[in-house]
Amino acid sequence: MIENYEGFLLVSDMDGTLIGTDGSISAENKAAIAAFVHKGGRFAIATGRTPANAAAFFEGIVVNTPCIFYNGAMLYDWQAKKVLQTSALEGEIWREFAAELLRRFPEACIEAYTEGNCYVMSALANDDPRLEAEYHKYTHASLDAVRNKTWLKLFVFASRDIEKQMLELAAHMGIDKIATSFFSATNYLEFVNLGTTKGSMLEILRRLPENQGRTVVASGDFENDIEMLRNADCGVAPANASPDTRAAADCIGVSCDEHLMRHIICEIMPRLI
Repeated sequence: MIENYEGFLLVSDMDGTLIGTDGSISAENKAAIAAFVHKGGRFAIATGRTPANAAAFFEGIVVNTPCIFYNGAMLYDWQAKKVLQTSALEGEIWREFAAELLRRFPEACIEAYTEGNCYVMSALANDDPRLEAEYHKYTHASLDAVRNKTWLKLFVFASRDIEKQMLELAAHMGIDKIATSFFSATNYLEFVNLGTTKGSMLEILRRLPENQGRTVVASGDFENDIEMLRNADCGVAPANASPDTRAAADCIGVSCDEHLMRHIICEIMPRLI
């Protein structure tokens, strides 16, 4: 490791990047992040998760600058426990779209995310297993029950074939004109407000007074991370990243199971000085 990391901001995706395939953050990653922060570095998370369901993984992790949640729809100050900025899904058309998804695709899991919760609007039998496995805070509720809440993200768990049909429906209804949509894993499709990405929120994060002038290093493994990698000064894809994500990165690191954060801090950052 180098002596001083005051010139760096490190932003990491969680699943498949900071978190290994065993569902945990390695002791090696935690130690490297702690040393990085102790020597002046700034560390943040950029994830599709909510602050509540990310919290279970934060034990032993030093986060000392605001983090990106909901795949760019929220900037959240973890230390102050304060929402700094959000980007909402505005208008009745989103409720109409959700209603059509529920009607046409009864086998899918359909979720609406608000600032403080995840609402599962589909049948209990369709629940995505990750809701329990990844410590998600969520509530089963009808579309009518959440219609008047402020939605930050609409999330789908279904087969890729069904999700492609949903994208066709989105285009037919004009959702594609007001939304950014992307696959965030092999069975996940997400909709956020137009222009909302981890990459766009990274630009806001790096302009905060505490981060201005720092070299931004970002890492992520899937398509929803691509713009963030491109907007960083150095985008790092883990070896396990999708082909498109690796192609967008400035360099390829070790896999998420080989202590990727330690590799970035100890091996990649010294080359950037």
